[in-house]
Amino acid sequence: MMDQTLSETCNTNEFMRCVNVGQLCVQDDSSDRPTMAIFVVMLSSEAATMPVPKEPAFFIKGALSNKASSTKPEESWKSEILVFIEEG
Repeated sequence: MMDQTLSETCNTNEFMRCVNVGQLCVQDDSSDRPTMAIFVVMLSSEAATMPVPKEPAFFIKGALSNKASSTKPEESWKSEILVFIEEG
């Protein structure tokens, strides 16, 4: 995913963290997206728990004839990061 010309100067872990956070920020269901406070913590801390983003909405909508009913996402990762903010 990363341009090969950046491989020597770019930290791969930081790059993947940015990609992961970016995918979380564009989730179809707004309750799956991180708040701004959580967004900042996820980008600035390697200790923050990173949830796995769901498949992009355009893929799901294109693959299914009817939009599947969305289930409520697990809120635990948001709670863990909020605790991290309060303690930090």
